[in-house]
Amino acid sequence: MNKRIFACAALAVLAAVSFAAAQNKTPDFGGKWKLDMSKSELGERSRVESMDMTVEQTADSLSVERTPKFAGGGEGMGGGMGRGMMGGGKMTYDLSGKETKVEGSMGNAVLKVENGKDGKLVLTQNRNLETQMGSFSLKTVETWELSADGKTLTINSSTETPRGNRTQKMVFGRQ
Repeated sequence: MNKRIFACAALAVLAAVSFAAAQNKTPDFGGKWKLDMSKSELGERSRVESMDMTVEQTADSLSVERTPKFAGGGEGMGGGMGRGMMGGGKMTYDLSGKETKVEGSMGNAVLKVENGKDGKLVLTQNRNLETQMGSFSLKTVETWELSADGKTLTINSSTETPRGNRTQKMVFGRQ
């Protein structure tokens, strides 16, 4: 009888641990994505005409590389701190939740990822920039949500700047 009780208890614990692990599993955002301008809300001041994004995901990291095309010509913003969120360049986040420090030609950034509710992923980027106009800080928080079929990625972002907050909604289709 004790063996049965022990076996049942062990199975219950295993089921609970498996369920908890499944709830904290990061969805697979990896692949090539194209911005759907008709479904996105970039704001009046945005000059983005189109954007491609490549996401490489492993068990430990999430690398994001965006290639925007801007009105009036030009792609990306080269290196520096424009990388990652809206500019060109690749940013790599540690999926364990540890902060990642990135040094750029115009300043430094601290990147962090958290698993949000319902399979959402929250990416935070704190940037300290040094420009000809002086030093300033930016904080961008992106919430990534993958559709049930895995074909649509919606990114809601909020950026705190010295000139106020800016919000955007970017909707990407998997290529």
